[in-house]
Amino acid sequence: MAKSPAQTPDGFMEALDHPRKAEAQALRDIVRASAPGLVESLKWNAPSYALGADHVLTLNFSDRKSARLVFHCGTRRKETVGGPPFMEDTTGLLEWASDIRAVATFRNADDIDQASRVLPGLVRAWVGAVQVG
Repeated sequence: MAKSPAQTPDGFMEALDHPRKAEAQALRDIVRASAPGLVESLKWNAPSYALGADHVLTLNFSDRKSARLVFHCGTRRKETVGGPPFMEDTTGLLEWASDIRAVATFRNADDIDQASRVLPGLVRAWVGAVQVG
């Protein structure tokens, strides 16, 4: 049985009522172009990107003032709050919530524009680090 449009990432985004919808779409475009091997689906009520069985990037809309991109290692790894970060972030975009979970927050189109130079490399580095393990 085919999924209804609202059950796909494109349908979800089309129906999304969020002040930072344009920024979220720009993030989707960056992630898809940076890591075309990731599979996009809906998880945690948002577009999410999987490497095999593990989701490693997920959009987050819990804050109406921003669009967030969550960097994580799926659910199979033990998370340590306060532990050393999983990888080095030379961009300054990530705020670490634990050793294997970080968030990049974008409040407007200028934030996306400034990050667009370094975000593709950060996405690729994250995916590579998750693959290595």
